[in-house]
Amino acid sequence: MSAQPTGILRRLIRSWREYGKHDAIVRRDEYILEHLAGLDANALVVNVGCATVRRFEAECPGRYLATDLRVLPTVDFSSDATRLPLADNSVDTLITLEMLEHVPDPGAVVAELGRVLKPGGTLLLSVPSAVPRHDTHDFWRFTAQGIAALCDPVFAHGKVTVYGGTFETLGYLTAYYVSLLLHVLKFPGKTFRQFFPTVGRAIDKRAGWTTSTSALHTLAFDLLYVGTGADTTEAR
Repeated sequence: MSAQPTGILRRLIRSWREYGKHDAIVRRDEYILEHLAGLDANALVVNVGCATVRRFEAECPGRYLATDLRVLPTVDFSSDATRLPLADNSVDTLITLEMLEHVPDPGAVVAELGRVLKPGGTLLLSVPSAVPRHDTHDFWRFTAQGIAALCDPVFAHGKVTVYGGTFETLGYLTAYYVSLLLHVLKFPGKTFRQFFPTVGRAIDKRAGWTTSTSALHTLAFDLLYVGTGADTTEAR
């Protein structure tokens, strides 16, 4: 009779098998999908900086528009994110994923997003925190405190959530650089893309503090800022 894995090993194997369906970005996207599901058919959703993927369009019950700086087949209109051709207070939900690190002036983009978002509308903005440089136009990395400081003056009820805590992030980085090392050495073998983050995720769930937005000595893979459009008439 073959021995069956028990205890922590069994939990680790189960987590490894399930992790691909529930990694940090999948968990973030599940939150966004829950928000979109609550919109009505008249809602206007704009994906700013969509690049080559019209993410969430199929699940969006309202009108969906996608834009990017580049002229791409995936965009409805091409535009600089600091000068969107949209009316003031006209958008119900803004989605901006992994774009802010690629612009020279993030503050100008955030101000423009605040201009077009309706009072009471929702901003869903994600930024990388601890990931390798991944583009020739890759200027910034953000902490939870940093993205809140940038967005809170423009949006109401801002909240930052960590997707991929300290040890899950270390798992991503370990997998990335081990795979890169094997590639450089031309060493055959499978990547460790899923194994190391799985272990890290298990540690994060046990430790708790490792996904904090305020504790010291923490890392984050991805941060999602959720804010509400402010009523600018009150400030006039």
